[in-house]
Amino acid sequence: MTPARKRKRVRNAPPPTPGFAAAQVDFKIDLHGMFVREAMIALDLHIEVCFAANAPVLHAVHGHGSGTLKTAVRERLRAHHLVDKVYPAGYGMGGDGVTIAELRTGDRYATRRNSHNAAPLPPPDRRR
Repeated sequence: MTPARKRKRVRNAPPPTPGFAAAQVDFKIDLHGMFVREAMIALDLHIEVCFAANAPVLHAVHGHGSGTLKTAVRERLRAHHLVDKVYPAGYGMGGDGVTIAELRTGDRYATRRNSHNAAPLPPPDRRR
C-alpha cells in the first residue's frame, strides 16, 4: 500500500455546542478600585451574564474601604429583578468585603436535600 492510502481520514471537529462558552463563566466579579457608577454598570452586566449561564450564585468582591461601594452594591443587588437573596460572605470567603447574591434560576433548589424539584436518585443496581 502506498503511504497516502495508509493515512486515516481526519474528521473535522464538531461545531461547539451553543451555550458552552457561557457555562464557563466566572461567578466572581472584582469591583476593587472602581467608582460607584462604573461598578454598577459592570455589576449589571455580570448579573445578566451569570443569569444567562444559569449560575446559581454571584460573588461581588468590593472590599471594606469607606463603605460607599459596599452599600451601593448591596442596594443594587437587592433591587435587581434577577436576584433572589443578598447576604455578606462568611468569614473564610472574604467576610463583609464580599457580597453573595443568589440568582433567580429555575433549578435553584436542585442542590438542596429537601427539594421537591430535585430529581430522584435512580434505583440501585441489584444484579450483583
